[in-house]
Amino acid sequence: MSKIRFRIIPPVDRPEAKVFIAGSHRDLGSWDPAKAMPLDFDGVFHNGSIEADTGSHVEYKITRGSWESEAVEAFGHVPANSRHEIWLDATLQHTVADWKDRYCGRLTRERLHSRILAGERELLIWLPPGYGAQTETRFPVIFLHDGSNVFDPLGSVVSGVDWAADEWASLLARRSVIPETIVVGVCHPEGYSDDNLTMRDFELSPEFGGAAYAQFLVSELVPHMDQHYRTIAKRSARTLGGAGLGALNAFRTALAHPGVFRNFICLSTSFEDMSQSLPRDSASLQALEAEPALDKEIRMYFDHGDQGLDECYRGYHDLLGEHLRAKGWRDGKEFTIREVPGGSHSEISWRSRFGDALKFLAS
Repeated sequence: MSKIRFRIIPPVDRPEAKVFIAGSHRDLGSWDPAKAMPLDFDGVFHNGSIEADTGSHVEYKITRGSWESEAVEAFGHVPANSRHEIWLDATLQHTVADWKDRYCGRLTRERLHSRILAGERELLIWLPPGYGAQTETRFPVIFLHDGSNVFDPLGSVVSGVDWAADEWASLLARRSVIPETIVVGVCHPEGYSDDNLTMRDFELSPEFGGAAYAQFLVSELVPHMDQHYRTIAKRSARTLGGAGLGALNAFRTALAHPGVFRNFICLSTSFEDMSQSLPRDSASLQALEAEPALDKEIRMYFDHGDQGLDECYRGYHDLLGEHLRAKGWRDGKEFTIREVPGGSHSEISWRSRFGDALKFLAS
């Protein structure tokens, strides 16, 4: 016999709602959702386990207790049965993109050719529920780096966890914290650069291709969205964000291209960049120090955790705060810097922190 553990990350809306595994095994109800196995919620994961014959296989789906409330993919499709061949003890982890009876909005995919980057970039664009229903209404836009990680857990190939950017935008709009908002994720090409960096790191790093990528954002992507979608074509209605090097690129874009974006989300900002500079040697913090003045219409959210790599980021953010205050910015007004207890440099941590960023920017 082998022990199979299920570990399920729920959607951000009502995460405590009971979750079940329905499947082919007798302990999973033999495909009767009324007899499916209930999972226990620990505040982050829904957990449960079964024992099954080694050499057999199990098929299953995730539900909230009925086929009408089964899990769906980020694009709203009902997925095929999950299947696991049983040979050893195993933990099967899934992130639920949404539920069939709650799914709203529309996630689309398109490709944009960039003359600046000399190639195409894939865009994942989430349109809020009101976009189709309110044909004259215009919407603010959130632009995010690492597009493959922000909406779709299946696209987040390293961790299988997404930031739930569409879920947070939908949830906070329903709570009247933010207006209904379009969310754009920019995907980075695969492969490696001539400098032996991943193409993602190359085009986000200010030490390499970051300046060209920022120019692509402001000169090609923003105009494309304003021309082809019903956006509010004003700086006050635009947010730019990312995590790690994506956050660093957002920060440098704010300095290099004032007047395009008003709000910035910087999660676990990698101020050390690819050169691994210490805080006083960080080129990005030096660029901030050299700025003669900062626009007080801008709002910026910064955070970092206290675990793993993020634990090393305190010194950079302490210096960041010193520079921002010296320019006349006020804590809790133009900016905030949060150290997140238990936070780490990971998608699962950024998933929980993304909502806090949107709340601050809306406050």
